[in-house]
Order: sequence, then structure tokens, then C-alpha cells
Amino acid sequence: MESRLASAALIVVFATYLFLGAVGLTGRGMTDTADHAYNRLSRGLLSGHLYADKPVPPGLERLPDPYDPRANEVYRMGAPDLVHDFSYYKGRLYLYFGVAPALLVFIPWHMLTGMWLAHWVAVAGLCAAGLLVNLSLFLSIRAALFADSPPWMPAVAVLIMGLGSYAPILLARADMWEVPIAFSYLGTSVALRCLWEALGRPGAAGRWLALASLAMGAAFAARPTVLPNAAILLIPFLCADIRRSGRAWAGVVIPLGACGAAVALYNALRFGSPLDFGQRYQLAAEYVSRVRLFSPGFLRPNLKLYLFQAVAWRKYFPFASEPPLAALPAHHGEVEHISGALLNAPVLWAGIALAFLVGTFRRDRRFVMIAACAAWIAASSLVLMSLFFGICSRYQFEFLPALSLLAALGVMAAEGALNGTARAALRCLWIPALALSATFPVLYGIDRCIVDHNAAALLDLSRGNLRDANNEVDLVRSLAPGDPFYRIESGVILVAAGRTAEAGDVFTGVVRDFPGDALARFNLAHVLENEGHIPEAIVQYREALRLAPDSAAIRAGLDAVLARAGKGTP
Repeated sequence: MESRLASAALIVVFATYLFLGAVGLTGRGMTDTADHAYNRLSRGLLSGHLYADKPVPPGLERLPDPYDPRANEVYRMGAPDLVHDFSYYKGRLYLYFGVAPALLVFIPWHMLTGMWLAHWVAVAGLCAAGLLVNLSLFLSIRAALFADSPPWMPAVAVLIMGLGSYAPILLARADMWEVPIAFSYLGTSVALRCLWEALGRPGAAGRWLALASLAMGAAFAARPTVLPNAAILLIPFLCADIRRSGRAWAGVVIPLGACGAAVALYNALRFGSPLDFGQRYQLAAEYVSRVRLFSPGFLRPNLKLYLFQAVAWRKYFPFASEPPLAALPAHHGEVEHISGALLNAPVLWAGIALAFLVGTFRRDRRFVMIAACAAWIAASSLVLMSLFFGICSRYQFEFLPALSLLAALGVMAAEGALNGTARAALRCLWIPALALSATFPVLYGIDRCIVDHNAAALLDLSRGNLRDANNEVDLVRSLAPGDPFYRIESGVILVAAGRTAEAGDVFTGVVRDFPGDALARFNLAHVLENEGHIPEAIVQYREALRLAPDSAAIRAGLDAVLARAGKGTP
């Protein structure tokens, strides 16, 4: 029964990853997988150079200042080049993102299959692998300390670590930005698993610590911001047996040091300095070299956003959407599809509660130490990302997987510490919390897919690419068939694409289902007017103005159609 429940939970989680990855925007809309950024880097490496195998957009190098966001926008965002967030240096394009995913995932995949790997497939696979590693650690801890826990506990752990970690939100836009984050998640998960073995086998600690150090080194080579996490490699040395082992010290220092040296050499060969990752040469919406990227002034507001930011709940699927945000500090950057993890995935509070339960296991230093390792990863990553000037949902995946592991351990520890009425009362808390924590990231991930594809449709439309705009519209309508906002948006795009009859049907349906929606009536009136149905258009304009009397656009539309009909303004 236990294995069947855990397997069923894994199937649900992996199916969610595949669904969101497949429907989310990936490769920045490029249909040819070989054009995906990490494949471009891999092609460059296979050709014997460190820059991406991607041509520089004509005209970019002739700009007086190619890093000026306003000047380079036409080249940075223009199809088919699309070099946004590449680093431009001495006439070449580079990725400031870590090289490890290219070396250890994309190139091996290409050499084994002859095909190029889509970004979303890589992220889904890395997240699935990271979850399996964390589940392995959870099961090992359970076997050692909680052997009498309920048979459904592994399935609960899968849901907490697989969905409550916000992995679905990461998968909803699995692209070049998310690849190194997912890779570093796998690396830190492997490091934690190896540390657990090292703590349990002091005689073989050198070997396990070497593997943990190598995993952390690979994670650093993908995502340099995980470097503070490497401090967990020192925690096993609190054990006297390990501290006295020269092999253990060598196992920690040599692999991580070799990875660090390799990254330094890689940077020096690309940008002339071992400490230059190329971010200041980034072609971005911000002038990156002039931005103060890290500041203590961002810490407090970012912590609030990451942990306690509410979302806008609507009565239409997918129900959760990003709300308008309060004022942010001066010089704060973009806030992208954020939600407070402790507010919207409340089962994560069990990870914090574990700190109060860990005293129950003070005799088992191994458990205390591994919990401390996970807590350090979560806390150090949260603080570091909260000091950054921008805030994105993908950054939450830097710290939430470790917190979700602690939450799974916390639920299991609390179940073991209580019994009778107290345990029943506890279940009345964590079971509903788990239900929300497993559901919300999926819904918010779907909302992210909708927002991205809606934006892609508008971008395609602005470029005159009606075919792709229509495809994006159809996908948005399939993901949010009942939401009036997205139905109206799809109708507007249909009008621009010349599909006026379909747009009229969309607006008519929205007016029928939501008669109090002024925007739907306004758009229907506009379609009716263009089709020559002037009396019907006047009726809809007037009703829209009654519902939104302060709308200048609706009043101007009504005045125009009345003038066309030879009537005065009422």
C-alpha cells in the first residue's frame, strides 16, 4: 500500500510538471529547439569556442552604446534574433548563466540522441530528479527515526516536496532563466543526500563528502548564487571522527575548489577576469552595469513579497492571479508573478515548526545536523535573493525546495511526537494546509501560462504575425475558457487578426454570461459598428457607458457612432 500511494503521488506530480512545462512559454517562443539559448551555447562549445553559436543582430554592434535598453530594444527583442538577456562582449554573444547545464545535460543529450533538448524538458527532468533525490533522503530519515510512521507519509512528502516547493510555478515558464535554477536544485539535493550518508558513516565520510562537494561545485557552476549554500559542507565536521579525518577535509576542499577554479578560468577566458560572470554586459530591459543589484534596502520589502504577498482570487478558473502591488523602494526592479509562499502554501510552516520539534531528537545528532543543513540552504538563499533589486517567482525556487523538505520532515516529526486528540487536532491543521499548498502552485502556474501566452499573442500581433497570434489566442482560451478578462483579450486579438465574426461571437458570449461587464459591451459595440449594425452598436455603447460612466473611451465611441448615425449626444 505504501509504495502504491507514493507511486500514485509521484505520477500526479510528474504529470503536473509535464503539463505545465508543455503548455508554458519556453524557448522564448522559438519553434526550433536548436535555437534555444542553452543549445546555442552547447553548439558553440562543441565548435570549440565559449560564446554562443548565435549571430549578433545586424545593427547592434553599430550602436554608440549597445547596452542602452532603449537603443538596443529593436535588436534585443526583435524576431528572429531575440537576444534579450544574452551578454554582448567584443562582438560575441554569451550566456551569463552557468555553463554546467550545457556541459552535463544539453551536450550529453545531443551526443546520445542526435537531437537538441528543449528548455522545458530539461527543467522538468531536473525538477523530477531533484524530487526523487529528496524523497530518497526523506525515506532514509524515516527508516532511521520514524519507522512506525503511517504508510501514507511518503505520499504526503511527495506532494509537499513536489508541489508545495513551487516547482509547478517554475515549470510554467521553463526557459533559459529556469534551467540553471533547476540544475542547482538537483545539485544541492544531491549534496544533502550525500551529507546524510557521511554523517551516518564516519569511516567513509571522505568519499561521501567528496561527492557532496562535487555536487555543490556543479550547482555553483550553474548558479553562482548558491555559493553560500556550500557552508553546509562544514557541518559534518562538528563530529569529532570526521573532523580528525584528513580524507574528509580533502573530500570537501578539492572537488569544490576544482569547480570554482574551472568557473574562474571560464570567466577569465570569456571576459578577462575570473570574477566577471558577464552580467554587466547583459542586454536587458535595465542598464545592468548602472543598477545597484544588491542592497539592504530591498531586504524587508522583498521578504514580505516572497513570504506573505497575497494574490488576487477570482471566481473563474484558474482562480488565482497576480494583483497590483504596493509601492516599492526607489531603484527596485521588476516584480514578476510573485506570491507569498507561507501565505499560499501554508504547509511550509511545518518546516519552521520543525525547529521546535528538533529538540525531541537531540540525541540523534545526525538528524539535527541534516535539518540544520536544509535550514541553512533555505535561509541563506532567501536572504541573498531578498537583497537583489528584482524579484521573480523563479527565485523562490532557490529556497522553497529546502523548506519543503523541512516541512515534510516536520509533519512526520509532529505525527510521531503526538497521539490521540492532539494528533487528530494536528491533522485538522496540516491536511487542509497540504491541500491548499499542493493546489495553489498548480493554479498559479496555469495563470502564468495564460499571462505569458496572452503577452506573446500581443507581441506577435504587433509584428504582423497573425498565424502565431491566433495560435496563442486559441491556447489562452483553452486554458481560461470561463474568465471574462481573457475572453475579452482573445476577442480583441481576433479583431486585430481580421477574425471579426469570431470576435463578435466571443464578445456576445461574454455579454450574455457577464451582462455587467462594461468592457465586453464596449468591444461588442465596436464590432457591431464596424459591421454596419449601427442601432445595435448604439445600444451596446449606451449600456457600456451606463456601467462605466467615467470611461472617456466609451463616451468617445458613443459620440462617434451617434455622429455617424446623424444623431446628437444624448
